[in-house]
Amino acid sequence: MKSLRGRMFTALGLVIAVAWAIPIAMLASYLTAGESSSWQSGLHAIGRYLAGFLPADWNPSSAGAGTHRYFKMVPAASGTSSEPESILTAMVLNTVEMVVVGLLTWLAVVVSLRPLRTLSVGIRARQPFDSTPLPNESVPTELRPLIEAFNSLLARVDAAMHAERQFIADAAHELRTPLAALHVHAEVALKADTLQRKDDAIRKLLEVSNRTHRLADQLLDLARLDAGLHATGRQQIDLMTLSRHVIDEFTIRADARGTRLILAGSPCFIRGDVDDIGVLLRNLIDNGLRHGKEQGVIEVRCGQEGQASAPFIEVCDDGPGIPIDEHAAVFRRFYRASGAATPGSGIGLSLVAGIAALHGGSIDTGVGSADRGFRIRVTFPSLINS
Repeated sequence: MKSLRGRMFTALGLVIAVAWAIPIAMLASYLTAGESSSWQSGLHAIGRYLAGFLPADWNPSSAGAGTHRYFKMVPAASGTSSEPESILTAMVLNTVEMVVVGLLTWLAVVVSLRPLRTLSVGIRARQPFDSTPLPNESVPTELRPLIEAFNSLLARVDAAMHAERQFIADAAHELRTPLAALHVHAEVALKADTLQRKDDAIRKLLEVSNRTHRLADQLLDLARLDAGLHATGRQQIDLMTLSRHVIDEFTIRADARGTRLILAGSPCFIRGDVDDIGVLLRNLIDNGLRHGKEQGVIEVRCGQEGQASAPFIEVCDDGPGIPIDEHAAVFRRFYRASGAATPGSGIGLSLVAGIAALHGGSIDTGVGSADRGFRIRVTFPSLINS
């Protein structure tokens, strides 16, 4: 039977049927054989035996007047029972019937809940990382939503564990190259026979160290994003003000490349995690600086678009750009666009995509400044609609 409710009702129906069958069988036997049946005599004997434990002066009739009543046992005729004996016999029968009904009820519950017990045994016997879905073909109908929800949880846990294992493998792979470069440049600096060569090796060592530090920061941001950790919670954010603060962080680096950082647009507000949006902006500007041309322009623009006045932030560079067929791919983890002038980690834009999705935003790409380069626009939900 597929329904747990059906199992319970069937089992309880059998219990009630058995509970009624016992007195009906006794009544039928009494009507058929009368008081001369052997079991009837046995019941009378039980009643007389139990009545023997009562006080000897109990009597159903009253003897004497006044405020006191005296009772005396009256011998019963052969094959019949006195009133106390009948009451005691009924009590014994009721007790026996209650015990039988209780045992049958316990058996009915055990039989009805057998699928749950089988399921629990199967779960307990699983290996720690076994995420195989639980079978739901043979379980009762009432348990299928629970099994489906549990299987959905198993799938999410399995996806999370797979992502974690993949992240560890990718992180180890990505860190191996800069760490090896640090080792090589350190050895070159130690073996340099002139101050000029030593200074060049130390300069390269610092460059690799900066790239490694940036990679480690991105990996930490990626792990934080995957874990769903948000330090400050959601609040109203002015994208123009936040962009101005982030641009100030890149001023020295932009000046070193001769690149101008331009902030344009108008104030626009979103609701989100300010730390996450800061990471998004940093990676967008960092991507523009890496792939834009030297002595070029990086434009950061805030505004609103459409009838819903959806706020957006976009960053445009004037570098060589990215082939159109790779626009979607660059937001995948550890993907590096072909022909990139400056090698990247392949993490920054995946962080942008993850943070945008976390805030209900969408990403649009296109050509950058002066019909060249690369443009990334992140559009967020309007505060009016939210």
